[in-house]
Amino acid sequence: MSRVAFLLLLTLCACESSKSWEVSHVQAGQKEYNSSRLSYPIRDIVNGIGVEMICTQGQVKTYLEVHAQTIPPYQGNPKEALVIMKVKDKTFQGIAHRHEGGQRVSLPPQLHQLLIESLQLNAPVTVMLEGYFATLDPKEFPEQFQELQTEPMKNPLQLPFKL
Repeated sequence: MSRVAFLLLLTLCACESSKSWEVSHVQAGQKEYNSSRLSYPIRDIVNGIGVEMICTQGQVKTYLEVHAQTIPPYQGNPKEALVIMKVKDKTFQGIAHRHEGGQRVSLPPQLHQLLIESLQLNAPVTVMLEGYFATLDPKEFPEQFQELQTEPMKNPLQLPFKL
């Protein structure tokens, strides 16, 4: 009987689908310090791009990250990187702020807005940095983006010590 239960459990775990977009919340004790994170993980560790949206105090900012190498600076400026986005048959580009270390950039406001609006309309978006690209699946994005902006329920139990 335990063998049947094990096989059933194994089958159920194999059928579970992972979400492409994942939300996590951090409660800091005071509302103004709480934050939420919506992430689209890197699929290709060498050439892929991960997306992270951070919501703090009602403001959402979008970051792109890579793991293999640094993102090349735009026209020799170590603080900038060129970002290209393709939505349907249109191409858009902008200059992102390149963070220290060169593996993370902040999207400029117009590309941030384009990304959110396109994914909300269920349109796949291809994001490109020099040497990197990712096509973002809009499936689950609208629900997860809404959850990103929703205040999580506060845990009524507060222990006087940390576990």
